[in-house]
Amino acid sequence: MQPLAKNDPQQIGPFRVIGLLGGGGMGRVYLGRATDGRTVAVKTARSELADDRGFRTRFAREVAAAQRVGGPFVAPVVEAAPHDDVPWMATEYVPGVPLSAAVHDHGPLPAPTVRLLTTGLLHALTAVHAHGLVHRDLKPSNILLTATGPRVIDFGIAHSAADTALTMTGTALGTPGFMAPEQLAMTGARITGAADVFALGGVIVFATTGDGPYGNAEPQILMYRTVHEEPQFGELPDGLAELAGSCLAKDPERRPTLPALVARMGAPGPYEDWLPEPLAVQLRRLSTQLGDPRSRETAPHTPAAGPAEVAFEGLPTRTMASSPAPPLPDAPPREPHRSDLPTAPPPPSGQPASPGPSRRRLLAALSGVGVVAGGGALAWTLWPDGGKDPAGGTVAGGGSGGGTKPSAQLPQAIRDKGIVTIGSDLTYSPMDFLKAGAPAGLDVDLADALGRALGVRCEFRNSAFSGLLTGLAAGRFDLVMSALTDTKDRQDGHGAGTTGGGVDLVDYLRSGLTLVVRRGSPEGIQKPEDLSGKPVAVQRGSAAQSYLDELSRKVPAQVKVQMFDSPAEVYANVAQGRSVACLDDFPVAAYTVATGSGGALQVIGAQIDPYPLGIAVAKTNTALRDAVRQALDHLIKSGEYATILKRWSVEGGAVERAVVNGGR
Repeated sequence: MQPLAKNDPQQIGPFRVIGLLGGGGMGRVYLGRATDGRTVAVKTARSELADDRGFRTRFAREVAAAQRVGGPFVAPVVEAAPHDDVPWMATEYVPGVPLSAAVHDHGPLPAPTVRLLTTGLLHALTAVHAHGLVHRDLKPSNILLTATGPRVIDFGIAHSAADTALTMTGTALGTPGFMAPEQLAMTGARITGAADVFALGGVIVFATTGDGPYGNAEPQILMYRTVHEEPQFGELPDGLAELAGSCLAKDPERRPTLPALVARMGAPGPYEDWLPEPLAVQLRRLSTQLGDPRSRETAPHTPAAGPAEVAFEGLPTRTMASSPAPPLPDAPPREPHRSDLPTAPPPPSGQPASPGPSRRRLLAALSGVGVVAGGGALAWTLWPDGGKDPAGGTVAGGGSGGGTKPSAQLPQAIRDKGIVTIGSDLTYSPMDFLKAGAPAGLDVDLADALGRALGVRCEFRNSAFSGLLTGLAAGRFDLVMSALTDTKDRQDGHGAGTTGGGVDLVDYLRSGLTLVVRRGSPEGIQKPEDLSGKPVAVQRGSAAQSYLDELSRKVPAQVKVQMFDSPAEVYANVAQGRSVACLDDFPVAAYTVATGSGGALQVIGAQIDPYPLGIAVAKTNTALRDAVRQALDHLIKSGEYATILKRWSVEGGAVERAVVNGGR
């Protein structure tokens, strides 16, 4: 639990707020206390998202789904107000360790524990299905191990099997590796409770082996394996292999029904001493640390220890977005990170990864495929030289009046309207989301400076990443700034010309993988080769994971890759000394270390295989492309570019001059 910041509420509904449990794409989750002493987890929606009618509908649907489901193995809703100015939902607070963290920290669970876990999950799913709902995102991080049995959390994408009105065509809801094949084939079978049975099979495999039935890979690879390959899980003990295998049948009609599984597994429990002792000790310590009233009567005293990797009922998970890295030990409170916004959907299955623009970490950021960030849901304008909106006065430097004149290269249509429209997906660095909901970040500051140099206003429009270049081609945007990577294939002329996808890129930052270690590098890590035989933390399915797999084939001893579902877990793991280093994209790593580590971490060594990030312009719009390149060159020569990069702690990624398509 983290202390409250000055902007955090002191009261939500009838609950006194006593601490911050965490945050994610939807908002923040607080530890609350009712007047009768009950402890609850209060999940709030961000005010700027609550203004989105579609988001409010989804939140209300989640509340309704959670309120309909009861029983000892799900998180009961205590109270909710989905239609308040800031929507909120309070669920019973139960200290618990996510199955994902438990297996990572303590290894696979013994067979008797897995059987008790399975029977509890079967009864939880029975309660869900009894109300005509399908959970659709059962996965290790959505399952809490508590002292009284497992609990299923997060009904954020639970959906009535009979109601598809809110399902978006072509949108996959769930988490790759645990999603059923019919969830991935949009024109396939209707989604029913059989999808949850499939996910249960994957959870059994994970709990018993420490790995999913389709291994660890980028989400799109996991999706392919789920549809086209058979699950791999070796020999599971005590009949668990047959159980998991039947649940993982690709045809939903061939999977066992929940009643058949319940009859096979028997009644749940008993759950006294059902967890291995290290986990039981962790739960007792957690209850004591967080002041759970129930722990004072039942838990023996255990000395406090360092931060535990835990989750709470009602806490948002990666289905919404990657959680921001929390303040590390002794770190000051930090502002919400860029990933506090909804995550965009993956590119269409037919969209090539190369030679068109891409994001190195796009697949890692989307490993929890779920909520769609609607195009145009958020827009804001940067007014040059601090001028006012024309509705309230003149704009200094604008197209009509004094100030900086537009570049001679700027197209006449843009000069006439005085605005450059920029498409961007706010969920990805180097964008951020800071200071009471006002968008901020490297891209914002750079666009502001470019607008002043060109004498126009820059208007950002938020859109799902997969639709940005489509919007550029359709004329909805003049430019796209969203961490587009100018790949070597594009630069070397492979594929459809040197640019691919009908765009040119004006390159403005170099970004590769980079090493993050504890301050002073006590383990002596200076370069990738030093990771030989050592534990290294990475986000599951990321480019960093692929790089380490390749590195392990070149160094004397295999790198011990520790995989996590979120950046928060990655950086905390290194700060706590469990891994000697982590690998991440340079802008993310540099900014996180500078603002969120409290001096506990540092970036070390040169970037690994850096590529330029570029501002996308339609290939046919050479006049705008050349104007942007000219304006960026002006900022580089004047020193303003360096100042902006330093402000966001990414000066190590500076380019020497503005070039198009890597200079080719």
